[in-house]
Amino acid sequence: MHVDLVDSENYLLNSCQDFSATYVAVSRLEYDLNQNLSLASSKTVDALHNVIQKSVHASQRQSYFLYRKAAKTLLFLASACEDRNLAAKSIERLKHIVADCVGPSHRAAAEALGALPLNITGPSLNEETIQKVSSIRWDDFSRKTGLNQPCDMKCIGRSLVFTLTNDLLLVIKCSRSDSENAALNREALWMAYLQTVKSEFPMRFDMPTPFRFGKTYLFRLTDIPERLKKKMPASIDAAIGFKVHSDYFVYPNPLPDEPRLDWKNFMEIMRRNAWLLGRLAAMGIVHTAPVPLFHNRVQRHRRHDGGHYQWPRGGRLDRWLMSCRYPNLGKSGIRDFEHLEAVSGSSCRYYRLIGNHFISLVLICGSYFRNHHPEQAGFDEKGAPVDARNLFCPNSMRELIEATFNAYYEGFTQRKTEGRLPVDFNKFVLRAIDEFGVDHYMEEIFRATDQKDMSDDEFNEFLLKRGIARDRIDDLPKGTEDITMMTGPHLGGFNQRISLPELIHFTGTATSYCISDRYVFDQNIN
Repeated sequence: MHVDLVDSENYLLNSCQDFSATYVAVSRLEYDLNQNLSLASSKTVDALHNVIQKSVHASQRQSYFLYRKAAKTLLFLASACEDRNLAAKSIERLKHIVADCVGPSHRAAAEALGALPLNITGPSLNEETIQKVSSIRWDDFSRKTGLNQPCDMKCIGRSLVFTLTNDLLLVIKCSRSDSENAALNREALWMAYLQTVKSEFPMRFDMPTPFRFGKTYLFRLTDIPERLKKKMPASIDAAIGFKVHSDYFVYPNPLPDEPRLDWKNFMEIMRRNAWLLGRLAAMGIVHTAPVPLFHNRVQRHRRHDGGHYQWPRGGRLDRWLMSCRYPNLGKSGIRDFEHLEAVSGSSCRYYRLIGNHFISLVLICGSYFRNHHPEQAGFDEKGAPVDARNLFCPNSMRELIEATFNAYYEGFTQRKTEGRLPVDFNKFVLRAIDEFGVDHYMEEIFRATDQKDMSDDEFNEFLLKRGIARDRIDDLPKGTEDITMMTGPHLGGFNQRISLPELIHFTGTATSYCISDRYVFDQNIN
């Protein structure tokens, strides 16, 4: 076995010219190390690093799979090797590839670092199946929650919001189905849990305080006054109630008819929320949707991934600007706790979920500039994409992206960054402005197959929500042909690659550095 291992190392260090032979050599090396890890040496690390670092196979369509196998073998050395120096060298070489390479080699190394097993265990909420929703009379609800006196009320999404004082709101968040009931119950459980760990957040984080009725947080209101019924959603299955600071519904990227945050306050909100996202993730509590990220919303009901964005694959990002309209972070801190999920450090999902955080933060940054003049969007009267790049300030955007990464890193690792993230920020920001500022990709294709799965009412409602006039809908027979709709801006053409691959590269680099550095600190690997 030792002879085979040495032969594999020598080939990988000195030849690597033939793709198939290289793949076999890496596979044989991986097998030998799994059989006897004590055979590993510094030469083994150098051989695996050489396979990924060299560009001789970069043009091969299957190059990613070769690089991934070599990177996963380095990951095995980093996480299983008792020789701490060898483990440290394996991690250092993977980080070197992430810093210096692009394309498949960068992806393979970043994913390997992102799979390092962290010493994190997410909390258990002891979530029980909901057997019954408690009914509560409006007068009883009012007495318990402090709504005895008339209060201003407004609807925000599916929430009824009452103003108790200048700084305090009472929110009734409504559900319309059993699945939403479960999500609301989970949100209330997270609210209650986070109240018990407030000391973990030495900065502003206004957590909602849920109301409990008997043994449950879910309730169904009865005897609602007529004056309120008229303002409430037509169909409500159940609800939860909570008190929260009045800044809970203050978003970082308001439209012109809403109170605007100046740059200083916007920067503070983004840095603080980045830190909070990182700190929660470090506690095993990951927000799965700071903004809703989709590859393809229209096909979500027949895709095994629900249409959700799998960012390592680098596909088109659906309706990026609309996704940032109501992000789940704002002036009061992180919000919409129904999207919180307990994740343990042995889960490879950390890499994808933390990457979602970085993509979300960058997108919100871009939306802030665009929302100064939201009317500058889509195509002009000549059919050319509107150019809104003048709304962006490259220096401010670069400062913001670096600041949010540093804040997230500090929240996740509990240490400040020792150096700058190895990303060409000037190039990245200019490319981001090119894509965020010019709406090249507006089209969405509504496939005939998806139309057939809808009822006539669902079909009509779907098209109305996407800006199709009702008189035109009457002329569109359901399920006979594909329908092209202008629903963008998107990042990339329909069912194509993302038009900003630099965003994927940045995300992989930022995420892998956070996870690998946290692992090094936990394991005390120097």
